[in-house]
Amino acid sequence: MSLRIFASMLAVLLMGVLTACGHNDYQHTDDHSHTHHEYHRLTHWEGNLELFARFELHENSGRIEGELFASMENNPLKELTGQIRFLENGNEASAQELEQTRDGVYPFELFFQDLDEPILNLFFRLDGDEYSINLGSADRYAGHPEEPGTEDLVELDKPMQWRMSIESAFADYSYLPEVVSGFGTVLYHPQYYQEVTSPVDGHIDSEDFSMMPASGTRVQHGDMLVSISPSLTSEHSWLDTRLAYRQAEEAYERAQRLIENDAISLREFQDREREYNVRRAGYEHYTSGSTHGVQVHDGGDKLNLSAIHSGVLAETFIAAGRPFHQGDLLFTLFDPARLWVEVMAYRDELMGMPEITGAEIRTGRNESITLNSSEVQLVSRDLRSDASGARAKIILDIHNTDETLFLNQPVQVRLKGDERRSVLAVPNQAIFDNEAYKVVFVKHSGDQFERRMVQTGTSYGGYTEITEGLEAGERIVTNGIYPLHLMTGNVQIDDDHDH
Repeated sequence: MSLRIFASMLAVLLMGVLTACGHNDYQHTDDHSHTHHEYHRLTHWEGNLELFARFELHENSGRIEGELFASMENNPLKELTGQIRFLENGNEASAQELEQTRDGVYPFELFFQDLDEPILNLFFRLDGDEYSINLGSADRYAGHPEEPGTEDLVELDKPMQWRMSIESAFADYSYLPEVVSGFGTVLYHPQYYQEVTSPVDGHIDSEDFSMMPASGTRVQHGDMLVSISPSLTSEHSWLDTRLAYRQAEEAYERAQRLIENDAISLREFQDREREYNVRRAGYEHYTSGSTHGVQVHDGGDKLNLSAIHSGVLAETFIAAGRPFHQGDLLFTLFDPARLWVEVMAYRDELMGMPEITGAEIRTGRNESITLNSSEVQLVSRDLRSDASGARAKIILDIHNTDETLFLNQPVQVRLKGDERRSVLAVPNQAIFDNEAYKVVFVKHSGDQFERRMVQTGTSYGGYTEITEGLEAGERIVTNGIYPLHLMTGNVQIDDDHDH
């Protein structure tokens, strides 16, 4: 069991204990009996501000008694200054100063006096500004509180919500694009991929092999990759070429001194100059490593190879002591910020999408990256069907700036089209996906949650379309749904439900 799941279960168990035994809402006796409470609830949401009043109605004594829970961005508003009061036609009937007993919790008691249905108003100061917010009306003769007409309802104490980081927001319409889904593989970008081959016949000594970077290592321009010990005798002997070049160089320099003193003929000088140029060309054939993807440095009896491009070592093909030949592959390097993604998708859907304006690439169950038109370009669109006759292939050029994708990684891909539709959509994290069905949690008040089955449609850019089961304007949980799922996990799902 993961630490996160364990912590969530522990929090739920703790919440149950607190609900049963720890609230001020109950009167304790030695035999642990409780007095039942019926709460009326008024909740006001405004941006990241939530004001939740839960109170009992005492008709005989003409008063209400309860608690105000004040929070901003799901954190309790501590030491709020102001008043909670009854108003009618702008006139104050009863008022009480806000005094905190716990972080974000303010108990109150207000009297109806001669009013029947006054407004419960909160006046407070926050960050230098004054606010006057009507939470709703309190009916003196309301009797039993009205409850949401659903069986799948659970109550979760507001302080416990703060500890469990449960957040919510209103369900609203969003613009989602036309989407084609497929699966793919991350490949290297040919223009940002480099093969390093050996300029000579040779091998890697054991002491040099231990200093060689391993696959997956990031290297910068000029970083040392490997030190090669050239073969003493071979068709492509570096040592023979180097020795012949050094001898020709010395002979040419001596000939230059002699020709200046008329000690040799012009023909002899030209012969030595010609020999020098031939030997230098042979030497530079080895040391100009551009043809081999590296910079080559003369280390005397060894050749040192360094990177000419920054990147990541994808693979190594050499081992200590094992000989290799000129032109043999030693390393491959690639730039992880520029990759290709090969995508297989249904051919008929690809044909219906004339333009691709972005992509969402999912790398895990809850991990994905969304790329706009400047971060993804179409390389090729091969609409020939695969062996199944249903799918076709396209290749995308990806700007992997944050290096979220890895070479040869399998991914799920959603291709974004140009058409946009206004649909009821919720954040992906608001949906509990139980594979057989999908659930959101509707927040009816500050502490009441309904488990609601929904039907989903298009998903893109972190939002999923809701086609059935939810209305715009309903408030849904957007973070922390797993503890609520644990609390309502025994809800039975009808076998004949249309999934």
